[in-house]
Amino acid sequence: MSCLRSALEELAVGRGPGLFALVTEGGETVFTGGVGTADLADPRPIGSEDRFRVASVTKLYTATVVLQLAAEGRLPPASSVEHWLPGLLPDGDRITVEHLLRMRSGLADYVWAVLGDPPRVARLRRYFSPRDLVRTALAQLGREEPGRRWRYSNTDYILLGLIIEQVTGQPVQDVLRERIFQPLGLTATSMPISDLHLPDPHVRGYLRMDAETGYVDCTEYTPSEAWTSGAIVSTPPDVARFLDALLGGRLLSPAWLAAMRAVEPARMDLEYGMGLFRYHLPDGTALYGHGGVHFGVECYAFRSDTGRTVVLHQNSWDRVAGAIPRDNPFICAAFASNEFHEP
Repeated sequence: MSCLRSALEELAVGRGPGLFALVTEGGETVFTGGVGTADLADPRPIGSEDRFRVASVTKLYTATVVLQLAAEGRLPPASSVEHWLPGLLPDGDRITVEHLLRMRSGLADYVWAVLGDPPRVARLRRYFSPRDLVRTALAQLGREEPGRRWRYSNTDYILLGLIIEQVTGQPVQDVLRERIFQPLGLTATSMPISDLHLPDPHVRGYLRMDAETGYVDCTEYTPSEAWTSGAIVSTPPDVARFLDALLGGRLLSPAWLAAMRAVEPARMDLEYGMGLFRYHLPDGTALYGHGGVHFGVECYAFRSDTGRTVVLHQNSWDRVAGAIPRDNPFICAAFASNEFHEP
């Protein structure tokens, strides 16, 4: 697969410390490749078995559980936040579960108030409770009318996590394990709550704020700040297996999967459904999935309706090089190729 290797190397120029990509077709691995290093202090290639924080790709898992509970008649999408979490939100009776799933609650995001601007990893060395995050969001300016428009807000997915716990009576990490991780055999996937450290083996994560300072290690921090909006830890094969199972119809019935995929305009070239984006490549190919950015990671997980899946991640939040474009050389090459042969 020299074309994909070349595309990955092209994408890696000016980025780092490392990038890793996995491509599957019909659930079978057809390409894996890495550029750069998993660890600047002890250089080594990034491997498929290396865990990384999947950041906002977590929202796909959270939305899946909510829709499973909806399919069981336990969590109607039209039910209100007030019904499940009484007194938590002002006017919570006007915000529905579906508003949260579709990011149309009108609630402000808590993230920058927690991370700081510029962001500092030292701020994430303590535990944040989900309700603390919601209270932080409520203290921010810019709240809008529920349902008026799409606006990216991690707050919505923190509220969904609290609702999952209210409906099931279980910690959300246990619900995810019982409903998704264990049934799919995702043995390298977990949702830590307060542990600063990633399970081994894992990539080191870095932050580059400016060219002069360079890459600063920011691997250790509490995932509690992200929780059900971004705390899952996994590997590329596990992420691909989950995405194949979800979009292949193994986790949701056809009707509920169709509801998840029913997208509306979001921002720029993106559309949003319930917990997932739809993006069209320049050639018109529609991709479904999610991306994520946090301290030490930027990643994408997308699948086409032909059954091809790409998981791509770099072990840095690189504010010098900027965000990885969705229509980057690797993703375009991976979905454009007509045939694959195991390297």
